[in-house]
Amino acid sequence: MDGLNLQLDYYGALNLHKALLEAKFNLEPDNELISGSPFVADIHVQVREFLMQSDMGNQWKEWFLLNNRSYYRERAIKRMKRCRHFDAAVFEEKKKIAANFLAPFLYSEEEIKSVLEELDGSV
Repeated sequence: MDGLNLQLDYYGALNLHKALLEAKFNLEPDNELISGSPFVADIHVQVREFLMQSDMGNQWKEWFLLNNRSYYRERAIKRMKRCRHFDAAVFEEKKKIAANFLAPFLYSEEEIKSVLEELDGSV
């Protein structure tokens, strides 16, 4: 079976982005695994890249900065606190888990450390 190759225009990508935000950052999801799924994170990053390459790319880059989206940062942290694998993970694994939960946002190394410190103070 071949992979799925979606052909989206700007508005298709915009609506997919909105749907992914709703699914990933919902505090009462029907499926607990969506928020931290590496597969969903990868798709959302691809949508982010598509939007940032559009005519409105500079505005999108600003929009995707995590420090401009504290609402989503806090929701991601709340979702990570429910992640069964997080507490038992070592630091590098925690970074990967956090990256999946925080996708599609852009952040610095200091910002990811701050998120991890907020979660468990182990950094």
